Amino acid sequence: MQNATPLTTKAQATRQRFLDAAVASLIECGVARTTTLEVQRRCGASRGALLHHFPTHAALLSATIAELVRRNDEAVRRAESAMSHIENPVERAVRTLASMSVQPAYLAELELWGAARTDPDLQAAVRSAERDARIERERVVDSLFSAIVDNPNYAAVKALSIAFLRGLSLSSVLVSHPEHDQRLIGQWIWAVEALLQTPAQS
Repeated sequence: MQNATPLTTKAQATRQRFLDAAVASLIECGVARTTTLEVQRRCGASRGALLHHFPTHAALLSATIAELVRRNDEAVRRAESAMSHIENPVERAVRTLASMSVQPAYLAELELWGAARTDPDLQAAVRSAERDARIERERVVDSLFSAIVDNPNYAAVKALSIAFLRGLSLSSVLVSHPEHDQRLIGQWIWAVEALLQTPAQS
């Protein structure tokens, strides 16, 4: 029994090495080139060790979502600190999320979604992983919008803000227009303020 804890700790460390390698590959190379062989190469580990922790390619990729969410959470905290000078809480929240949504970890997560469209196994795995990550993501967003969570239109503001920024992130992959994006973000902040002052729809 004395060897059980070290073996468990070693196994956890090995699993984390695979995850770190997979996340790094996703960010640097994209989904198509993040193969099990590439992750194995980056870790310098055996094929058997990789398959022990992640029996399939889909299982490996879906497992990276929790790590990507963790990194995105860290990006939110850094952005929140950088935006602390903005007095308007709605503007501060939107701009914080906008800053996070162009980070490599967030774009890698969206790329996984796109790849899952035509891969049933990956789609099932990603859906499951995203369900598990949703609670943490909701907590982070609610914390950013804490000043307006009691507004009757808050649920709409939250959902639409996430959808807007997700779309902005995807468009930035092909076309980079920072000034145009900043204008759109400013217009979205205006729209949110207007929505918050509108009677809630029944």
